[in-house]
Amino acid sequence: MSERTSDANRGSDSAPPEVALSIHIEASPDTVWSILTEPERFSAWMGGQVSFETRVGSPYQALFPQYRMVLAGEVLDFDDLQRRFVLSWGIESGPQADTMPAASSRVEFRVTDGKGGAHVDVRHSGFLAARTAREHEDGWRFHLGRLALSANRTDLAAGLARALPAWWSAWNEPDEAARLKSLRACCAPDLEFRDDWAVLRGIERLSLHIANCHSFMPGWRIEPTGDVRVCRGEALVGWRSSARGQGAQEGFNHVRADYDGTLRRIAGFQAAG
Repeated sequence: MSERTSDANRGSDSAPPEVALSIHIEASPDTVWSILTEPERFSAWMGGQVSFETRVGSPYQALFPQYRMVLAGEVLDFDDLQRRFVLSWGIESGPQADTMPAASSRVEFRVTDGKGGAHVDVRHSGFLAARTAREHEDGWRFHLGRLALSANRTDLAAGLARALPAWWSAWNEPDEAARLKSLRACCAPDLEFRDDWAVLRGIERLSLHIANCHSFMPGWRIEPTGDVRVCRGEALVGWRSSARGQGAQEGFNHVRADYDGTLRRIAGFQAAG
């Protein structure tokens, strides 16, 4: 998954200190927006207990028991159509409460469409000191990385749930036309594939490789084990195969895919044993 951050003004003698960061996330803008605006998902993202309503004037509170900290403020602006969310922000109790009191600063989130995903801008202003701004910049970088992880994991898991049945169907299909139809339903045309027996690019060449598997291993079948692990645009997908007169083999595929599940690069690994 591609993630990019950029800095704006972080404080100077002529301007108040602030933090401005942006990130590209390989996930749909709707998914990213839902994480930012649904309290339960916001809580999971921030690692705290967050409560608010998406209306102007709603109190905002975030409890972080592990840090003995409570953040507090209120919703200043909320535009669901433009995907813009603004909060007042500060520390009600805990470390730095004296240098950044509750509701003393302003945080603005914007989510827009980006090529291959969503673009997120975060602007945090109203700091009383440049040092506090720098400390919060580090925190926002961390949390934006976690936002990217959460959003991509949500969308890619759903995308793979749609794509992988066609992938396994193609590998078990002896008929070339039906096999190509399944591959086109789940793979990019220039899919890269490699395993112990082949290094290739393109759906047609992969179809030929699958045909050779059936030709040289009569009765060969492969099935998923249900073990799918997703992290930042990539996944590990478990499988089990068998053929007549041969014992079962297990392994996993290392998958690179678009967040909608379109398969782009796959490397097959066979478990040792």
